[in-house]
Amino acid sequence: MPLAEVPVAAPNPFRLDLAGKQVERLFQISPDLVYIIDLNLRQMVFISNRVQDILGYTYDDIQQMGGSLISVLVHPDLNRFVAETYQRFAALKEGETAKFTFEIRHKNGSIRSIRSRATVLTYDEQGKNHLIMNVAEDVTDALVHEMDLQKKQYQINETEVIFKCGSWEWQKNEKGIRWSEGLFRLMGLAPEAYPDKCVTRAFFESFIVPEDLARVQNYSKAVLAEKRDTFQIEHRIIDAAGNLKYLTLRARCHFGEDGRLERVIGVAADRTEIETYQKELERRLVALKKSNQDLEQFAYVASHDLQEPLRKIIAFGERLDKKYKEELGTEGQFFVERMTNAAYRMNGLIEDLLTYSRVSRQTESLTFISLEEVVKNVIEDLEVKIQDKNATISIDKLPTIEAQPVQMHQLFLNLIENALKFTKPSVAPVVTVKARKANIQEIKGVMQLNPHETYYRVSVSDNGIGFEPEYAERIFTIFQRLHGRSEYEGTGLGLAICRKIVESNHGYIEAHGKVGGGAEFIFYLPHRQHEAR
Repeated sequence: MPLAEVPVAAPNPFRLDLAGKQVERLFQISPDLVYIIDLNLRQMVFISNRVQDILGYTYDDIQQMGGSLISVLVHPDLNRFVAETYQRFAALKEGETAKFTFEIRHKNGSIRSIRSRATVLTYDEQGKNHLIMNVAEDVTDALVHEMDLQKKQYQINETEVIFKCGSWEWQKNEKGIRWSEGLFRLMGLAPEAYPDKCVTRAFFESFIVPEDLARVQNYSKAVLAEKRDTFQIEHRIIDAAGNLKYLTLRARCHFGEDGRLERVIGVAADRTEIETYQKELERRLVALKKSNQDLEQFAYVASHDLQEPLRKIIAFGERLDKKYKEELGTEGQFFVERMTNAAYRMNGLIEDLLTYSRVSRQTESLTFISLEEVVKNVIEDLEVKIQDKNATISIDKLPTIEAQPVQMHQLFLNLIENALKFTKPSVAPVVTVKARKANIQEIKGVMQLNPHETYYRVSVSDNGIGFEPEYAERIFTIFQRLHGRSEYEGTGLGLAICRKIVESNHGYIEAHGKVGGGAEFIFYLPHRQHEAR
């Protein structure tokens, strides 16, 4: 659209009188969209040819719209927006610039964000604002990018608040270290009190607990001297409010080709709560260990002391039966038999309790033992039972591990004896012992195991009566029985002892079974004891 000759609004010592065509030529070569609005006519009297590049409209399109782009403006309250815009134009003072952003529909239908700066170009005869020149640019992509940055910054700030951490950055030739808002908060400082977000190294070191300062400084020097890529250290600070905090600092160091440090980007995290929980956990573990030791000592002493009077009950019961059998009569003999049987059961229970309490006591030295030899010895011990049951024991190739021989013998003895006990009527028992190296998925699937160590997966399975899957955990509980004493003998301590043995060897045991479908006991044992701790 052509521009009439335009007088200059204010005097200028470097003033250059130009004709309208010359001014128009200057506007046309501007990279921005230039348009001039006549306030009296309420329409544009000039718009540069950048309108087609930016908005897609030709001069003919604009003339058909009445010399105005109002019809393609996008605003929820368009009339109010237009009225307020003209009011701002009319109120502009000499040398003043008004800035505003609006949305407009491109000819292709897309919505573009336009940022415009307006200034008075000429005044009318009454001295009122007449022609208003606007210089506009398409900021759609810039706004999207800006919003994306704001969103990311918001997410970073929220993350720092949630995880009680903050980031920092140092670059060569910068005057200080740039902190994030989260790091200021971590130090008990108000971020708004530091507009440039830059602090000195000495400022940060002033928060470090004096006893930790030399260690932190020496570590920093070592990182620089050795040109390490990473930086990680833990130390304490006293924040601005006087609170003691435990921090973990991690950073990435960037060195130039000349070997000089050029940039460091790091994170500081508040681990005070973790440290507090850890100390409390350690305190409780110490107390629990002492309590367990006291209980084990009590169980051991009590069980040991109970054996002597129990031996006397059994001995006198047998003497009564042998010497006064005829005088006792049928009823008396029945009572003596019941008493003696109960004493024998009590003796078995005490023996198992002693075994259970001894598991935690490392009475043997750790040594490398062949589990295959252990199982063969167990089979020899159970030879009579195996023959009586007509049982078949199948042994896979078993590994050599570091453990206590007696404990391993007790473990396999209890498991195999358990399989021989809970058999189906008229069905010959088949017990299978297998082992293989556990894979990483299996190890990671058990919280009690160390994923960085080597474990063997050992299983003892049978074709016996099995058990309900819901009892898979209960059967390891001390004194728990799934069957009556009249059906299957035992004290209910066998599997509890197995679990304690496995766990004292830094392993894990579990049971699987179904009624009538047999049972399988799977346990994991480390190759070396010290590696699993």
